Amino acid sequence: MPVFSAASAASVAKAHPKMRAILNEAIKRIDFRVLDSTRGRAAQTKAFLTGHSKAKFGQSAHNYVPSIAVDLFPAPYDWNNGKAFADLYHVMMAVAKEQGTPLRSGLDWDMNGLRPGDRDNWDGGHYELHPWREWAKQSHLVED
Repeated sequence: MPVFSAASAASVAKAHPKMRAILNEAIKRIDFRVLDSTRGRAAQTKAFLTGHSKAKFGQSAHNYVPSIAVDLFPAPYDWNNGKAFADLYHVMMAVAKEQGTPLRSGLDWDMNGLRPGDRDNWDGGHYELHPWREWAKQSHLVED
């Protein structure tokens, strides 16, 4: 059974309890890394300036404590492996449904299910509690 690395576990620990519950169940079913959860101002600005995020600080679900969003990387670790991202998507969405937690993925922004041509692996590893702005009302912005 896969387990979180120390780095992934540290990111999971910063996530919202509902997100932690989803992640902790999903890792039992599929192998993946947690690349990111909470991002402060400096980290979000860097992500925006380097093109790793389309959002400025305060406009991302990653900018809150506890984090409302996580970025995941499915095994086998290949950014071009659309099947691995789709497999992770199906597990994450199934776990979220089982737990009654609304979840949205960067693979399916419109939340109408994966359809041919919808997949955008650029943000395919992004998962957020939905709607994230409502969840943000229970959290607070993190500076750094």
